[in-house]
Order: sequence, then structure tokens, then C-alpha cells
Amino acid sequence: MKLSFVIVTRNVNKYIEGCLDSVFEAIAEVSTLGIEGEVFVVDNASSDGTARTAKSSHGSITLIENTADRGFAAAANKAIKRATGDLVFFVDPRTEVLSGSLRRILDHMETNTDCAIAGGKVIDKKDLTVRGARRLPGFITKLTEAFGLADMAPSSCLNHAAYGSKRLEQPAKVGYVPFTFACVRAEIFRNLGPLDERFFGGFADTDLCRRVSRALNPSWKVAFVPQARVRLLDGFAMKPEVQDFDLYGCAVVRHRVRSEMMYVWKNYCILNSFANTILDLTAHSMRFCINVLPVVGDCAKSRHNAVVVKETALAMVDTQLGTQYPATPWE
Repeated sequence: MKLSFVIVTRNVNKYIEGCLDSVFEAIAEVSTLGIEGEVFVVDNASSDGTARTAKSSHGSITLIENTADRGFAAAANKAIKRATGDLVFFVDPRTEVLSGSLRRILDHMETNTDCAIAGGKVIDKKDLTVRGARRLPGFITKLTEAFGLADMAPSSCLNHAAYGSKRLEQPAKVGYVPFTFACVRAEIFRNLGPLDERFFGGFADTDLCRRVSRALNPSWKVAFVPQARVRLLDGFAMKPEVQDFDLYGCAVVRHRVRSEMMYVWKNYCILNSFANTILDLTAHSMRFCINVLPVVGDCAKSRHNAVVVKETALAMVDTQLGTQYPATPWE
């Protein structure tokens, strides 16, 4: 068996060497089973020397350098086209693969031949879960997240998107797994096509998981394998959007809003897309009014709410109220 690893980078010079070290150690762990691996690093026009560091630390990688940032999906597809492995692994460059994790996913894929995509758990340096299994986006998940209900009670049913209080300690069938650390059978790309490059700011992984779960003849599954883990090397990564907004500005919100609108429009219908957008506008307008109040308000959150409303409205105008979407990465 051969494994292909795809790592998409942009300005992660501080972490790429540690990530690659862990990937090659993981490959070495399973090499005794007759498994070999190839590693692709696709750099999205980094300005901090990420590509140079990656090549100098591990000369055996295949480095693909883009002259511009076209998003995760477009970059990953370049590596997928050149990959020769039976399984394609996606690894976030800000993480390190923990010992035994690769074997856990391989065992699950071998014993569950109907599993097309399997993803692991992302933990921080304190072993707390940062990312795990998710439900596919829908009206209930949007309702609980837009009004902040999921944040208020993350361990309850209000956190619908992350399965609420349900503790997944064993491998389980789920809606989708983030491609922070995930494995996809190569035949999926041959049968269903590559990642949709129109998604610039996320949701390309969600979209592929939905396509897999809707496929027939054969019927495929998406699985979460909690024993397969990666640890964050960057303590500031993968924070709630309001915190990312404070660090990186409006682009964080813009990319998420546009990718989410594209996902709903593509997978549901124009009416659903319009309703989803109105829900976002209503929820964040209400939250803005609360967050500008003295004592109970939060200035940082009010700024975030205002930008969400602004970017959502601009996206509606760009798409002519959700009736037309671009055919290229929507930045």
C-alpha cells in the first residue's frame, strides 16, 4: 500500500519543519507493514520562507509553489492530481501527527471497506479537543451557531454541529470531518472528482464529505476516529471566528461567509441560501445591539458582529441575492 500526504501551506515557517518531522516519523512507524509514503507540500505564495524551510528540512518531499494564494482546495488539487497513493492524507501544517495515529486510521480503513473518508481529533498542548466530528451544515446548526447558543452551552444539545454532549470515544459514522487531519480513498477523487476550487475560505472538505455521503452504488461512509490525533503547534490557530477576526481582520469573516453561502447554494437551493443569509443577518444584528450595551456588552464581539453583517450584505449583492455564483475561487 502507498500513502500520499498533502500539506497546504501559507506563512507557517515556524511550524512546517515540526509538522514534516511528525509525518515522516508516522510513515516510518508503518513502514514495517510494507507501506510506503510520498509527501506533497503545496505552498500558497508564502512570504516568510515556508517553502524554502520545507525543502531544506526534508529534501524528499515534492514541493509545489504557487505564485498566488488561490485557497486550500485549488492548492490541494494540484497535489491530488500527482498523488499515486491508495489513500490521500491531508495534514494541517500547524499540527504534528502523534505516534500511533496513522496506524489507527489505516486499521479503520482496512476493516471498514465502505469508509471513504476518515478523520482524527485535533488537540492542543493540554490534550483538550480543538476540533472533532461535525454534522453537515443545516438550518439547526446555523440557528444554534448564529445566535451564539452553541458557545453558551458547548456540552449540550445546543451545540448541534459538534454533536453536543455526545462523547465519541470510539470510531463512529459522522456527517463530516475537517481536513486538518483526514484520509480519503484515492478512488473517491477518481469517481466523484477533485475538491471544488470555488471554495476559498473553507467548506471544500465539508462539500466533499457531503458528496461522499450522498453517493450511491457504492454507498460510502464518513468516519471519525478519535484515537487518531494531531496536536496543534500554533497556540493561536483554530480559535473561534471572533478571536481570529481580532488577529487577522475582516478577511477571516469574508472568506467564511462566502464559502458558507456557496456551500448552501450548491447543495440545497436558492431559497435555502436566502433563508440562511437572512438568518445570519438577523442573528448578528441582534447580537450587535446587545454587545454595544454597557456592562453586558463586549466591544470585540460587537465589531465582529458588525463585520459579519457587512460582509454578508456585500456577498448578497455580489451574487445578485444568491442567484449567481462565480466559477473560480471566491475570495
